[in-house]
Amino acid sequence: MKFGGAHAATFAETVLGNVRPVLALLSAAVGLLLLIACLNVGNLLLLRASSRAREIAIRRALGAAYGDILRQLLAEAASLALAGGLLGLGLSFALLRALVLFAPRGLPRLDDLRLSGAPVLVAIAVSSIAVLLFGVAPALFAAGSNLSSPLRLDARSGSETRRRRAVRQGLVASQVALAMIMLGGAALLARSLERLENQDTGYVSDHVSVFYYTWNARKYDSASKMVDVAARVSRRLEAIPGVIAVTPLVVPPMMGNSVWQVRFDLEGQSASDAAGNPAVPVEIPGPGYFKTFGIAVVRGRAFDDNDRATAPLVAMVSQSAARKLWPRQDPIGKKIRVPGATPDALVGGNGWRTVVGVAHDANLRTIREPAAMVYLPSPQGYWQGSVAIRSSVSLAALIPALRRAGHDIDSDLELWDPKTMDQVLAGPLAEPRLGTLLMSSFGLVALLLAAIGLYGVMASLVRDQTREIGIRIALGATSARVRGDVLRRAGIVVGVGATVGLAAAFATSRLFTTLLFQVSPADPIALGGACFVLLAVGALAAYLPARRATRIDPVQALRAD
Repeated sequence: MKFGGAHAATFAETVLGNVRPVLALLSAAVGLLLLIACLNVGNLLLLRASSRAREIAIRRALGAAYGDILRQLLAEAASLALAGGLLGLGLSFALLRALVLFAPRGLPRLDDLRLSGAPVLVAIAVSSIAVLLFGVAPALFAAGSNLSSPLRLDARSGSETRRRRAVRQGLVASQVALAMIMLGGAALLARSLERLENQDTGYVSDHVSVFYYTWNARKYDSASKMVDVAARVSRRLEAIPGVIAVTPLVVPPMMGNSVWQVRFDLEGQSASDAAGNPAVPVEIPGPGYFKTFGIAVVRGRAFDDNDRATAPLVAMVSQSAARKLWPRQDPIGKKIRVPGATPDALVGGNGWRTVVGVAHDANLRTIREPAAMVYLPSPQGYWQGSVAIRSSVSLAALIPALRRAGHDIDSDLELWDPKTMDQVLAGPLAEPRLGTLLMSSFGLVALLLAAIGLYGVMASLVRDQTREIGIRIALGATSARVRGDVLRRAGIVVGVGATVGLAAAFATSRLFTTLLFQVSPADPIALGGACFVLLAVGALAAYLPARRATRIDPVQALRAD
């Protein structure tokens, strides 16, 4: 017998799964979020430094050294960073506990998730670097400015120069662009998860449960003995009230397409042609298999009680297996054979098997794609202790009866690892659910930070131009005109950032390819929806300062001068 499809994996990959792509994505998202936060803090510090420009200039004119000013500003930035770092560290513990509580089911070793020394040290180091970069720059900018420039600024010109205002608007546009990248990634993952959860899997998972029976290997030391006990177990389980259908299995669901693959001989082929046949997964179920999983038989017939060990050898194939083995041909009546099998082999005999039916494709080996499956009837094959049932009552209510059923047949048959199909599917769905949850959370935080930055810039703009706006209102400018001017300036900032971010999102979306399911990395619905949300939130953040501008009293604005 020749089995194919061997797959090598490290122990960590076997236990944790292939989490590198999603971890790389989340690490990049964390880095972008940190950058957005730093840009926001830098913007706020720059605004604060601009508002204190006259104070700093006067202090320097009175003899304060450049180093004294710089040390003061750095001390203020460091105090802010220390307070924020301590608060962030406390929040990280709380959020980590919340993640453990609300994380998708099926994630391995979730209870072991905790903050250790290395992540805390990395966070401290990154925060320190961020303070130096985004705290020192505004301090240097403010402390090193020309003494005469801030002193020339008055109520007519505002506290900010055009250059500083352009720098701050550029920082906000950068935040918007980065937020667009993160929102685009979150939208792609959310759309992919929706497709994954709502796809046509080819079977009905509701009210289906899977479990195992362990046995004494010395008693059941041949394929015929194992097949016999499988038949006895099936009959006993079918007699339990509430059980609708039962089938023994060799490979439980979601074990992967590379498990139990066989390269079959096809009738009429030479040995060299047979060697080139594709290896296909094999399942060895009982007659109740297709009823248990609700898999449709699209041609021919399903297995029945007449397909016994002494009856002619038969097989069924899935639609994709039929296309692989007999392209553009009718598979019904075709013959296949396990090469090199002996009469008491694991897959039941060395004769030719006649294909009697074609089943609908089903995503039972992996959740993302159907397996090109060949089915062999259990009485003519093998059993390893796995069983699936369809029931009208809950699995929890059936467990005592399932355990007694095994003991009634053999005291060594012990029930092990009973799960509903929803619990089985939770494992392969856990990673995309977690990735979508975290990426969406990061995207929302990035959107909030970008909105705060935009609000700060527009609010400072309205404050600095209070006198100008008051004069325009006194000369007859309507509220709609004033509001529109403020919104137009905000729209330019948001528009530039969104355009750059959308282009970057298109460019970086290829990194999501391995994580997406039936969704293009450049999906227009996902990226367009993310862009719409970003523009809507940006408009809301700019509307509040614009609305404030329309309420400026011209008399008070002119009196302030």
